[in-house]
Amino acid sequence: RGQAYKAILFAWENAKRAIKNGKRLTLELRPETRSDAQNRHYHGLIAQIAAHIGGDLADPDDAKRILISAFKIETQDVLADEWAKFGDLRMGRGLHKEIVVLGTQSRGFSKKLGAAFIEWLYAFGVAHKVQFKAQEEK
Repeated sequence: RGQAYKAILFAWENAKRAIKNGKRLTLELRPETRSDAQNRHYHGLIAQIAAHIGGDLADPDDAKRILISAFKIETQDVLADEWAKFGDLRMGRGLHKEIVVLGTQSRGFSKKLGAAFIEWLYAFGVAHKVQFKAQEEK
């Protein structure tokens, strides 16, 4: 059976219990982006980089934005078609006059971009002497 059928069957199997318990649900159909496994993988790498390097990268959430920005700059030519989907990175002023970075977020990464980011994180980590621990399979 096809991928679409399997996706709908998976959604139905996971929705049945919630519906039986009176919950209302919505179903979103969208093109597949980066995989959950890729997501876990690069978040694990980012956490290890943040712990090793510290400084501006000490907080994993801050590190993620900083690393994605560097990744985009360093790969903008080779992955131009992928980056074109995101538009330009922008900065804005928040409600409390703080600086807010707008634009590229990993949730919109394609599988190709997710795989390239993981590869880039390994290269970045090695260049900064991060000794990565094995990633857990979940």
